[in-house]
Amino acid sequence: MDQKIFTPITLGNVTIKNRIMFSSMCVYFSEEDGRIGDCMLEYVRERAKGGVGLIVIPGSPHGKAGPGRPALSDEKYIPGWKKMADAVHEYGAKLFCQLHPAAMQAGRGHKVEFPSEYSLDTIEALIASYAECARKCKIAGVDGVEIHGAHAHEVAQFMSPHYNDRTDEYGGSVEKRAKFSQDIVRAIKAACGPEYPLIFRISGDEHVKGGRTIEETVQVAKLLVEAGADAIHVSCGMPESESYISAPMDIPDCFNADDAAVVKKAVGVPVVAVNRIVDLAEAEKILQEGKADMVAMARAHLADPELINKAQGKNDLPVRRCVGCNQGCRDAINYRKICCMQNPRLGRESVLNFEKVSADRQGTKIMIVGAGPAGLEAACDLAERGFKPVVFEQSDVAGGLVNLAAIPPHKTNMKSIVSYRVGVLEKRGIEIRYNQKVDLDLIKKEKPDVLILATGSTPAIPPIPGVNSKNVFTGDDVLKGAKVPGKKIALLGGGLISCETAEYLVEQGKEVIIFEMIDGLAKALNPSRRQFMLERMSKAGVDVNLLTRVKEIRLPELDIFVQDYPETIGGFDAVVVAAGRKAENGLEAQVKESFPDMKVLTIGDAVKPGLALDAIYQGAQAAASL
Repeated sequence: MDQKIFTPITLGNVTIKNRIMFSSMCVYFSEEDGRIGDCMLEYVRERAKGGVGLIVIPGSPHGKAGPGRPALSDEKYIPGWKKMADAVHEYGAKLFCQLHPAAMQAGRGHKVEFPSEYSLDTIEALIASYAECARKCKIAGVDGVEIHGAHAHEVAQFMSPHYNDRTDEYGGSVEKRAKFSQDIVRAIKAACGPEYPLIFRISGDEHVKGGRTIEETVQVAKLLVEAGADAIHVSCGMPESESYISAPMDIPDCFNADDAAVVKKAVGVPVVAVNRIVDLAEAEKILQEGKADMVAMARAHLADPELINKAQGKNDLPVRRCVGCNQGCRDAINYRKICCMQNPRLGRESVLNFEKVSADRQGTKIMIVGAGPAGLEAACDLAERGFKPVVFEQSDVAGGLVNLAAIPPHKTNMKSIVSYRVGVLEKRGIEIRYNQKVDLDLIKKEKPDVLILATGSTPAIPPIPGVNSKNVFTGDDVLKGAKVPGKKIALLGGGLISCETAEYLVEQGKEVIIFEMIDGLAKALNPSRRQFMLERMSKAGVDVNLLTRVKEIRLPELDIFVQDYPETIGGFDAVVVAAGRKAENGLEAQVKESFPDMKVLTIGDAVKPGLALDAIYQGAQAAASL
């Protein structure tokens, strides 16, 4: 069967070389005043170089400019867009601007939250603003535009019965709620010409009570095509259903493609499928089955901008697959400049470069202790530079804690963190020596010029009387396959490891009761994954005791404090402790004392236990620093 994904497609007067779209994301790579600087430019250039056919970058047509997305609200921004368009065109790709407004109230002096608060003058001004922004795009050499009509931004709100309670010409029936969007489409076509391509992005199903369903979206899509839209991009969700917009690993791949298919049957223009499409084979299947004409694969290309080049034989390395962790690209704490667990160079393309080492330094002897994510990343990046590090791993398998992280339900994708990096090392001829516990004698024997310690972490054991008793296990023990006896299990700790261990035990038919000292579970986990995980735990009947401290373990009983009130509860067959981790870095002090002239770099959990995202970035930094 011929691959459809690499065939061209035409939108308006623009032919795109393949069916793959890098869809718009707010990445916070712009300058503080909304200009396009080196960070944004190199991020886009790397995706174009990787082979994507169409790159869509958000641009603010009005509102206060900022780093979230490049601005196009003034003529002064046109040169930056021109420079970006030229960079994209250099690699045969096309650039569209997604007309993505800043918050309505930003820079306007008054707050506008719901469609009912928009005056007719404001609506007219907004329509003109979208058209003017599209005109600037055309002047800048941007090949087309996309209207962001999904996810409850101002355009989306007008189309949604959940938000729009107007009773005039812009509210009520489906036709009236779609009028604002139609007016924008027509205004852009009038300003730029009928052949200038325009994609309309819309949520197929808003996944909120009282929101728009796919059946009504079909009606809206027909009206948008009637107004002049050249393609419909079928997304999903609203802020109240945020977890579906950039769905994590908890949701099946390609879950929204069927809604794209429903729209495709109803309209006579190309349809774009999106949401958790991260594998080219899956994308090809969507096209072959006629569910869509193009596929949007943004996070897949955050993780691996060379995805298409690899598929076409232009790069011999394995694919660095998006795992759907959502830690870097969607996590609220990383809302300024997104990042990626799989790709430490995301957003750092202009500064984190693995330059080839000079011939006289290629023989530098580098010893990496630990084949967890930090050590593996350092080894891969050093190999990229031309070094030949050797990795020493005390177990018989690479991956460290990632191997345990991949065991709980919905976590299998984590395995690709290890398989990708081990695959790179095999391709580059880098040795991993398994079952090698590194001590001072071995270091003395190896005589490395550089020692990288990626020795990871171990479970933190709280000083609770009885914690070392029989039938008391750590979360690590459980995930490694320890047989936990009995039915009723007390789980101490309410962090991510504890919750994932609870799910794992429930799958084995255990009754799990969690005891957590703070008021909340897995609080450090990103909101989308946390929501799905807590829903599963609740459905499975996991009992949760918050603001509760275990004073003593006396199986089958536990002495606890519920806030300040003592209590004894019984009936437990075993206890599992998952109360955090501590760095395993004892070797560092020994080496520095015994070999004071040796260059030593400590990375990952050996510095401070954290996320694989942090460990991998530290591995990349170490490799770039040598």
